[in-house]
Amino acid sequence: MKKLILFLFLQSLIVHGLMAQLPYNNRYTNVVFDSVTVDTSVVYGNAPALTFPYLNESNTHNEDLLMDVYQPYGDTLPARPLIICAHSGAFVSGNRQNDDMVDFCDSLAHHGYVTASIDYRLGMNVLSPASSIRAVYRGLQDGRAAVRYFKEFAAQYGVDTNQVYLLGSSAGSFIGLQNMFMDTEAERPPETYNTPDLGCLDCSGNSYNHSGKANAVVSLWGALKDTNLIVSTDSLPLFLAHGTADDVVYFDVGHPFGYSGFPETYGSLPISQQRAAYGFPAETYFVDGVGHEFYGTSNGMWGELGPNAYWDTIFAKADTFYYEVHKPTAAFQLTGFENVYVFTDVSTGASQWHWDFGDGYYSIEQNPIHEFAQSGLYQVTEMVLNNLTSWDTTSVFVDVSVSIKENPAKQISVYYNAASGKIIIDGNFNTVALFDERGNKLMLSNTHHQIDMANYPSGMYFVKVATNNDIVVRKIMKSK
Repeated sequence: MKKLILFLFLQSLIVHGLMAQLPYNNRYTNVVFDSVTVDTSVVYGNAPALTFPYLNESNTHNEDLLMDVYQPYGDTLPARPLIICAHSGAFVSGNRQNDDMVDFCDSLAHHGYVTASIDYRLGMNVLSPASSIRAVYRGLQDGRAAVRYFKEFAAQYGVDTNQVYLLGSSAGSFIGLQNMFMDTEAERPPETYNTPDLGCLDCSGNSYNHSGKANAVVSLWGALKDTNLIVSTDSLPLFLAHGTADDVVYFDVGHPFGYSGFPETYGSLPISQQRAAYGFPAETYFVDGVGHEFYGTSNGMWGELGPNAYWDTIFAKADTFYYEVHKPTAAFQLTGFENVYVFTDVSTGASQWHWDFGDGYYSIEQNPIHEFAQSGLYQVTEMVLNNLTSWDTTSVFVDVSVSIKENPAKQISVYYNAASGKIIIDGNFNTVALFDERGNKLMLSNTHHQIDMANYPSGMYFVKVATNNDIVVRKIMKSK
């Protein structure tokens, strides 16, 4: 028993000395990398694009699909979340170097993400409603091709294939929204089957054998072909930003640009309402009285005035949204006896655990047991991290009362006799109880001076002895 006490004491000293504080970090929420590398003109696929002046859907030419990939310089994390950005331009203009997409990619890479700004196929016959529907579908296919590319080369780019996100502005957000909701072949528009058939969702751009669906979407002033595409299983995280006075892509339902030659689209309001009806509300930022691209761009370019205050707000909200998607969630339960407590982790998505008991001691165990030396109100904090080094914390206050009566150790002796496999209780007592490390009561007696542990597995136990003067709690470790 003396060896066990010495071992626990030395272990406590080691943990206390090695871990003076919780390992908070600002990755993903602040700038943590001084510089970013950019791989330009990366070819992520090749597909038939309409030939100008876009009047004939059969008049196509093969086109390389290009993107610029941004990575935090000097980063050693082997797998990072990926954000793919798609520019505005009504499917007839714009490119991967649009100002806002470049700024998103650069800023988010400084925060620790891998990011990419993609080109996608442009062109439509504005006199043909079917052509506009096909233009959106080609953009959807290209966005999915970019997702598949990164899944194929995840090791090369240091990407976590379970954390691939889309961000789009205007036409680019059409790509993101269709990616989230037009995700089965049954949902393909009939116009996409007309000659020539545009092919299945993942049948264009490249042949990498992965799903092109993203894990979360940020949509800036975008719309969906129809809210009937939203079904009860569409629960992936979604962030919607839109101005209520948008007359390019309507906040509610309307023809883009007010042009009846374009099919009606369903904007952020009906999308958010339909999601909420299914119990999966989207994160939203709806601003009364403002129009399209209200953070200061025109077709993705800043112009002389540059970004306005809405840019900072939208960037911060998008950054927070993405972090909430991939961070773990801290949670724990506690049981205790007087000044000895068992902390049971019930967090999700965690691979590391860090505890601050509020009394100057720490632990890196998942389910620690801690003994407080003095009475007081202690704030106990659990911090959890995952393999992306995303983190979360939760805290509770523990009111500890340590008896100042006559030392019960002089009256009661509790120890484990390994030779006999029994816990021995010497001294006068009223009751003795045995608990497992989670606080479950295993036995209670007012006569037993020995507890046979033969039928109990190895591990940590608590013996609680009630005397006339006090309560004695002892930790017992049963070895194999």
